[in-house]
Amino acid sequence: MKKILYVFITFFVLKTGFSQIGVMEEITLKEGVENDYLKLEKMWSNVHEKIHAMGNKAGWFLFKVIPAEEGVKWPPNSSNPWCEYIIFNIYTDSIQMSKGWGIGSTRKESQAFIRKANYNKMKSSEITRLLKIGNLREKTTRYTIETVDATIDVGELKIGDKALILGVEELNEDYENFETKWFKTRHNESILKGQRLAWYLNRINSRSDNAYQPVSHIIFERFNPNPPKNLTNPKPSFVDKMMTKHGIASRKIHGGLILELVDFKQ
Repeated sequence: MKKILYVFITFFVLKTGFSQIGVMEEITLKEGVENDYLKLEKMWSNVHEKIHAMGNKAGWFLFKVIPAEEGVKWPPNSSNPWCEYIIFNIYTDSIQMSKGWGIGSTRKESQAFIRKANYNKMKSSEITRLLKIGNLREKTTRYTIETVDATIDVGELKIGDKALILGVEELNEDYENFETKWFKTRHNESILKGQRLAWYLNRINSRSDNAYQPVSHIIFERFNPNPPKNLTNPKPSFVDKMMTKHGIASRKIHGGLILELVDFKQ
């Protein structure tokens, strides 16, 4: 079992390399346009599939933000979300991101690419309508993020999967070490127990002018909606308590969002 797990972890590390670059968009829609917005993203989903096949991007993920019930304490502020959808565009590295999507340099070329990507998948008249529909977003904020470290990642992605993101402010120079050398190990243990599915620590490299300024990192987690019951955890040692105490003191979590996967290409 240990050998199998080692091979799996090695494969995962080689696959990600912890050098992935992503652009995270937080989206708030104009009133009454959600149906058209989802149709528009479906059209783009087919475009992203073709972009990935060309080797110009590594992944595209569309999540709907699910407000938590009033009074829920984790993730913080999740009962009062600040956006409605989250999009992740993932690149293998900064070089791939700098090359662009390769869908054309003019409006005419881009629209031709979109039509070709949606051929036999969407009616031509619907594509024409969506191309003319205009901007459906009330607000978009963008963060360019770089993966610092990650746990093992188990289970294939599927529509409807739940995840969460946390906006974290680094309070001292020890923060990333606590996350990667202490908390990551605890997260891997919970994954092996079936409590969660994945954890990623991402550093914010840049952001749009309208983005939230205090946060320095974004944590992304996939969790198991049906975790095993009646799991017992060993009593924490003195070292466990001190590491957790000082690790928590190295950061401030400003807020979090519960997400549901709507569509993805990878």
